[in-house]
This record gives sequence, C-alpha cells and structure tokens, in this order.
Amino acid sequence: MSQAQEKELQKRKVRLLVLIGLVAVGLVAGTIAAMYRAGMFAKMPSTQLYGNWVELGVPSYAQDSFTISSAGIYTHGRLINTQYEFDGTILRYMHGDTEYVYQVEDEDGEQLLRIKPTHYKSSFRKQ
Repeated sequence: MSQAQEKELQKRKVRLLVLIGLVAVGLVAGTIAAMYRAGMFAKMPSTQLYGNWVELGVPSYAQDSFTISSAGIYTHGRLINTQYEFDGTILRYMHGDTEYVYQVEDEDGEQLLRIKPTHYKSSFRKQ
C-alpha cells in the first residue's frame, strides 16, 4: 500500500470516528431532552413537604417525628426553627447546634432519608 493510500485510509478512520462521536453526542442530548420533557428532573416544591413525618422501622415508643409547615419545623408540638432550606431534593434545618439533613427517597416525595446527624440513617414517611 502506498503512502497516499495509507493517508487516505487514516483520513477515513478519523472521519468515521468523528461521525460516530457526533451521533453519540446527539443520542445523549436527545435522551436528556426527552427526560426533561417527561419531568424526570423537575424539582419537588417545598409545599409538598408540608405534613407530619414519622420514622420507619422502629418501635412506636422510640419513633422520631417532626412536622413541616409554612411556619417552620415542629417537633413534639414545639416550633424548633422557622427557617429551613429545600432545593427540591435535600431538606436542611438546624435544631440547636445540630444540623439535620434529609434526602427525598422516592419520586412521590412521601419518604425522606435522614443523612445527618449520622448516628444512624433512618427513613421517614409522611403521614
């Protein structure tokens, strides 16, 4: 094979790789666009958190619970904080010097996983 033929073959390989790369990028972009249209990346509104949250998987006498409302976070009927942060997936608030962090576990927003404090992870379901 001559040098001219080798150069042409090399150019064809590069063109094919570029074409494959463009097709792959187009497929990924199309898939992400379809997921956005279907609402898969939609953020949950903070009002969907409003309600009483009860810890799962522990005896009723040891269950932790809290209530979220437009006024703030309540535990045992007491308002513990009037400010909290919710970005659509993660809920954060302070109780005294302790930061509490919860992550939405399911698509319906009916279950939260406590990430902090980290003495153990526990799930909470909205009642």
